[in-house]
Amino acid sequence: MDNVTLHIYDLLPESQQSQTTTQEQSTTTTSSFFSRLLSPLGFGAYHTSIDARGFRYQFGAVTGIVRTSGSIEADRNIPPNAAYKESTILGQTWLELKDINAVITRMRDANWKGSNYHLANRNCNHFSETFATAIILGDNLLEDNPNKSSQTLNTFPPWVNRLARTGTSFLGAQSDACIYIVAEARDAAGLKGKVGWNLSSSSSSKNKSASTDKNRSQKKELTAKQKAMLEKLKKSKT
Repeated sequence: MDNVTLHIYDLLPESQQSQTTTQEQSTTTTSSFFSRLLSPLGFGAYHTSIDARGFRYQFGAVTGIVRTSGSIEADRNIPPNAAYKESTILGQTWLELKDINAVITRMRDANWKGSNYHLANRNCNHFSETFATAIILGDNLLEDNPNKSSQTLNTFPPWVNRLARTGTSFLGAQSDACIYIVAEARDAAGLKGKVGWNLSSSSSSKNKSASTDKNRSQKKELTAKQKAMLEKLKKSKT
């Protein structure tokens, strides 16, 4: 089991940004504009990343999903247009690194490419919430789970992406784009259409336990057969 940590960064005003690509500059400038406009109302422009199993994961325009190592220090691998704000543990994951890599691969194969980045509807914060939901909640995301409340990652701060959700109408974007965090997390976890699936590596311990119980029962059965044979041998001697 490993902690899944969310790192939050303030997006800097254009005057404080380092050299970035034209698209990244445009994205950050737009974010800064809405942040200055709506900050007095409790909105801010933020970038986020996720730490899990010793790696840092984040999503951006052009680059798409990026994984970097050495995630011990929260202020490492910070984008040039951001400043570290705070960190919070969202929960724990049972997934091993190979399982997390599989989640990332499914996300990349879906709509999480740099070319699909959208400031309001598919940004770094949408990625962080979707990715964290997939690797933390695991089997809770199954479609046949009757407890729908357990499919929401309540530890993810709602204010982190409030600006993007509110700014959707200003940007003329489709209001229904990338708001289905649970559905996208389910796809990322590879659980779409599956029932009673064991996603987390904790299931391996369950399977191991079940296998052990089976072996024990087989041993008991063999012992009983041996006893029966001994009884027959005793009777034949008498």
